[in-house]
Amino acid sequence: GAAPRQNVSLPFKLYCLTVMTLVAATYTVALRYTRTVQTELYFSTTAVCITEVIKLFLSVGILAT
Repeated sequence: GAAPRQNVSLPFKLYCLTVMTLVAATYTVALRYTRTVQTELYFSTTAVCITEVIKLFLSVGILAT
């Protein structure tokens, strides 16, 4: 059968939404900035991989609190 459904509080949902929005916005601004200011270019896949690792740590941190 299906697992029992747990109710998640609205403040926690808003907190998660805010954190994920800030991560996405920061990623976009930082990527744009480093691609225009730095002379050394890097693979966009490297930036994506690093971003996913950062999101993993943020998610673990959110779940640990």
